[in-house]
Amino acid sequence: MLLSGSLEAFRVQDLLGLVGRKPGQWLISVSSGPKHAHVALRDREVVSVSADEARQDLARRLVVEGAVGTTSLAEALRHANDNGLGLVRALVDSHKVETSEVEPMVRAHIVSALAALTHWRSGSFSADRVQDLPDDLGRGFPLTEIGPQISHLLQRWRPASDALGGPRTVMAVYPGPVPSHLTGLHALIDGHRTVIDLIEASGHGEIGTVVDLADLMDSGCAAPLTGTLGAVEQRLAMLSALEHASPQQPEPHPRFTVIEGEGAGVAVQPQSQPAEDDLLTALIKGVRGV
Repeated sequence: MLLSGSLEAFRVQDLLGLVGRKPGQWLISVSSGPKHAHVALRDREVVSVSADEARQDLARRLVVEGAVGTTSLAEALRHANDNGLGLVRALVDSHKVETSEVEPMVRAHIVSALAALTHWRSGSFSADRVQDLPDDLGRGFPLTEIGPQISHLLQRWRPASDALGGPRTVMAVYPGPVPSHLTGLHALIDGHRTVIDLIEASGHGEIGTVVDLADLMDSGCAAPLTGTLGAVEQRLAMLSALEHASPQQPEPHPRFTVIEGEGAGVAVQPQSQPAEDDLLTALIKGVRGV
């Protein structure tokens, strides 16, 4: 064992700076309460990262983005169970996916997972030289290349989180162009799933999902819902408000003549009508169901 200690003294980024400069195969294991993670390196390149205990974030990403079909997934699961492999390694070994085809998703996963691990501030770690690396797909990513990408992702995370409004915010789909690399995540948005639901389902990671959702908002194809109304109910309320607020042609008011005496006719003006509600009042009425 090369190193072991506390995350209060050495953060994950510090460990990468120390171990990432050494040749050979290394495995950094990290624990924080019930959470466990690993970073696998070969000759100064990151081979695999897992920041979720089930080690399924990358597999979820491949499924959500349509890189794996139902039959291929079932066969890979059997292969993984029979040979004690991770699911993604089983997919590659059984030729259900090509490494070159999933390489952009693997890179995005590694960047997102390492960004999430930099937020682990308590727990323990160990760094060991090993013979075999978990989830080794035969491809590594130099730390010098992905380091700036991790920093950029972390810089975007805070404003993106503020824009979403928190993990319990419900996301809704809106018309707009969907970025090609986010079609899978966009397909999961249904007006009921919260940000935290999308983090768990998408495989884009805690940091990556928030930033990707902000990108979908910037593209105009997704937006956070406010209040407690669901997507359908809110849209119906908005339509109702528009109906109340739509301009109408004033109806002609009849003129009555009251005969008071010998041929003297006095025109009686109709009572004045109350002014139409302004758009804001009508919108509030529509949302509240008034």
